Amino acid sequence: MNKNGPPGLSPDAVSRHLRRTWIQTILGIALLAVLSTSSLYFLGLHWSFTGLILMAWVLLPLWGWYKSADMVKKLMHCHEPSPFDMRHARLVTIVDRLFPRTGLPVKPAVYVSPLPVPNAFATGRNPQNSFICATEGLLRMDLTDQELEGIVAHELAHVKSRDVTITSMTAVLGSLLTIILAQGLPGIFRPVFDTESSGNLLSRLDRKVKKDRKRFFAAGGGIAGLALFVVIFFLVSMFSRLVSMFVSRARESHADVLAAHWTGNPCSLSSALQKISNWLSINMIDIRMQMLLSGLSPLLLVSPLDNENGDTENGENSQNSRLRRWWQRLGQNHPPVPERLAMLDELAGSSCPRIK
Repeated sequence: MNKNGPPGLSPDAVSRHLRRTWIQTILGIALLAVLSTSSLYFLGLHWSFTGLILMAWVLLPLWGWYKSADMVKKLMHCHEPSPFDMRHARLVTIVDRLFPRTGLPVKPAVYVSPLPVPNAFATGRNPQNSFICATEGLLRMDLTDQELEGIVAHELAHVKSRDVTITSMTAVLGSLLTIILAQGLPGIFRPVFDTESSGNLLSRLDRKVKKDRKRFFAAGGGIAGLALFVVIFFLVSMFSRLVSMFVSRARESHADVLAAHWTGNPCSLSSALQKISNWLSINMIDIRMQMLLSGLSPLLLVSPLDNENGDTENGENSQNSRLRRWWQRLGQNHPPVPERLAMLDELAGSSCPRIK
């Protein structure tokens, strides 16, 4: 371990993971951009439509980026911390202590949400507009100052890296790709629907088959054309969603690394993640908050669905269970908590304590 680095922290591991997460982020955004642009050409869309797409490419992210803080603040009922509440005062003190280490030009506003589920999030279009928020459930937990500091540092890292802008951009790119496909792919089998004769759809299909049975399975029309459209649309849309989730997980890992770097204590964040994850696994089924939180999952410190349908607790380690866990991971906004703990172990240079 480098003696010049903070105690309990491996500077080499920090640099390596920061590089890796940025490479993953750039790769994911580039994949969506190339896929969207290629679709415009390969599907032969008109330049007028291309112009609309390019305009939307700019305007839609700008709208979501500009209004994100206001929307989340209303949705989560965020309010300013009370100076008469010791838990709120403790949160503000920790933010004040961490802020000089972040290099942010302005200290983000601090809010508290009445949500009873322990979690935290950050949002905003830029550091000047951003805020971080902790739920009442988090502040009521038995967290040490170091553990709460690790959580706050994670959220400040999202503000520092403008992760709300990055994840909003990837989500919009994925949506635009779906729009492009919906506009362009029907041209593959449009001859089935564009006919001078009258009649319903089934009649047109029947006449099409009788007129030219050899082209029944051609990509240009018929049942095969419809099936091809559905399959391609599903696969490409699924791929764009998985890439968006890939970028989101990279940003979460990046925030974990920055938090460990600023606090110099990866194991505090590790123990905080374990405590929150344990609480969610015990209480989430009873309070049934996953439907409310699923839409906000990209913003939260720990995904409320992280333990959903998991089989690691039962000791299953078969090929099928590993494949199932891999597939479930692809659709998650956050890396699984065990994976985050393993990365924090690496940053610490040794295994952090595990909470039973």
